[in-house]
Amino acid sequence: MIEGGILLVGFFAVVALRIVTGEISLAGLLTSKDAHVEHRTFSPARLQLLIFTVAVAATYLYAIVVNPQQSSLPDLPQGVVAALGGSQAFYLAGKALAAYIQPLHRNRR
Repeated sequence: MIEGGILLVGFFAVVALRIVTGEISLAGLLTSKDAHVEHRTFSPARLQLLIFTVAVAATYLYAIVVNPQQSSLPDLPQGVVAALGGSQAFYLAGKALAAYIQPLHRNRR
């Protein structure tokens, strides 16, 4: 189990180093660009998706660290799976609204 922890810390360190050095760009992570707008705008859908995904991943990693002697990976509660699916659906609905519904509404004017 120690080897797995070292590997995980190593992956985290490499990704963090590449973010700091600029090899991995975080520009645009929380923004979206509409076809009708010249500049990028803040995206609340992306923010909630990022927060929820990081929270679920952290909870899952915590469950693994707390009980490292398990013979298999821990199960996620159905409520967490449903909430994560709802978060994804909210993000995709926002994308569909921006891509399909808003242009139709603009064309009617």
